[in-house]
Amino acid sequence: MLDINFIRDNQEQVRAGIAKKQLDEGLVAEVLQLDETRRELLGKLQEKQARQNKLSVEIAKQHGGKKIELINEAGPLAEDIKELKPELEKTEDEYKNVLLQIPNIPDKDVPEGKNEDDNKELRQEGKKPEFKFKPRSHEDLMEELDLVDFHQAAKVAGNKFYYLKGDAVLLEMAIFRYAMDKLVKKGFIPLMPPDLVRYEAMVGAAHFPPEDDAYKIPEDNLYLAGTAEVGLANYHAGQALPEEQLPKRYAGFSACFRREAGAHGQKGSGLYRIHQFHKIEMFSFTRPEDSTKEHELLLAIAEEMLKELGLHYRVVLNCGGDLGMPQAKKWDIECHIPSDDSWGETHSCSNDTDYQARRLNIKIKRSSKGQTETAKEAKFVHTLNNTAFASPRILVPLIEQNQQKDGSIAIPKPLQKYTGFSEIRLAE
Repeated sequence: MLDINFIRDNQEQVRAGIAKKQLDEGLVAEVLQLDETRRELLGKLQEKQARQNKLSVEIAKQHGGKKIELINEAGPLAEDIKELKPELEKTEDEYKNVLLQIPNIPDKDVPEGKNEDDNKELRQEGKKPEFKFKPRSHEDLMEELDLVDFHQAAKVAGNKFYYLKGDAVLLEMAIFRYAMDKLVKKGFIPLMPPDLVRYEAMVGAAHFPPEDDAYKIPEDNLYLAGTAEVGLANYHAGQALPEEQLPKRYAGFSACFRREAGAHGQKGSGLYRIHQFHKIEMFSFTRPEDSTKEHELLLAIAEEMLKELGLHYRVVLNCGGDLGMPQAKKWDIECHIPSDDSWGETHSCSNDTDYQARRLNIKIKRSSKGQTETAKEAKFVHTLNNTAFASPRILVPLIEQNQQKDGSIAIPKPLQKYTGFSEIRLAE
C-alpha cells in the first residue's frame, strides 16, 4: 500500500496514477477525509484518556467535597471515552479499507491505455514457425494424441478443468525440472509454499481486495492461492532483511487456483485459461536502488529459457489499465499461437516497488558503510516477480509451434533429457 504521508503530500500524483490505472480518483479525497476524521477522533480520545488518568490519581489523593467533585467529572468523561472508542474503530476500519484500494503509482514509462489491447509491443524474438500445412490447435492435436481429456474432467469438476495424460504429463514435468535446474544454477532458492493461505496473506500480497478471483474454504477461513507469489511475498513478512543478504531470490513451485472471473471469452478454449494449473514463479526481495536492474534480470531469465526452447514470442510493456494493484511496471511475454496467428500471454514480469513490502512490513536492515542519505532513509525492500513457466498454458505455444505435418509433436532439445523422448506421436 501507499504511505498516507506520501498521499497527503502528493495528491495530484496519486490521483494521476489512479486515473492511469483506470480506477476511481475519488479514492484520494475519501481516504484523506477518513484520515482527518481518524486523527481528530484519536486526538479527542487521547486527550480524554489523559484527563481520565490524571483524575484517577487526583481522586485517590482527595477527600470530602473535592473528591466528589472529581468523581462527578470522571463519570461523564468515562461515557465520552466509551462512545469515542467504537466510533474511532469504525473510522479506522473504513480508512484501512479505502487505503488498501489505492493502487501503486505507475512508473513514468507506463503508457496510457485501458486494457491489454493498448499494451505496447517492444520487440519480437525467435523465428516464427513456417508451416507447409494449416497449423492445428493444441486442443485438436492433444485430443488426437490422447494427451488431454476435457470431457471427463468436466464430469468430475466442471468446465475449465482437464485431465493431462500420458506423455503430456511427462512433458509438463520436464518443463518444470528444466526451469528449476536453470534457476538453481542462477542462485534462486527453491521453495514450495502453501497452496492454502489466510486472508491476511492475500491482503499482504495485494491480491485482496477485491476477492472475486479466489476460491475460499469457509470452514477454515482459508483461500486457495492463485499463484506462488502469495506465499513467496509473505515468506519474510514482519522481518528486517540485512541489506548484505539482498537480493534474496526464490523459485516457488505451486499449484494455482483461479476463478478467472470475467475472463471467459478471452482465449477461453482448451488449456489457455483454466481454473487449476501449476507454476514456477521467480520472486526477488531487493534494495530499492537495485529494483530496476532486478526487474530487467527477471525478464532476461525468462527470455533465455524461451530462446533455448526455440519459441517465437514478443515482449510488451503493459499500459496503465492492464496493471494490477501492486504493480508499478510490468512486462508481459506473449508467445505466438500459430492456429489462429495470435499472441498468448505466458509470462508476467512485475516490479511492485515497496507496495507489498509496506503491507507485509518487510524492511531493510541497513549497514552504515558507503550509503547515500537517500539509501539510508529507505525503510522497505522492493519486491519483484516473474513467471518462469506456468503449465499447461506454456504447452499451448510449445505444442502448436512444434507440430509436424503428420500430427506429431517435436520436443525441444533442452527438454529431451527430462522427457526421455524427442517427439510425441500416436502409438502404433
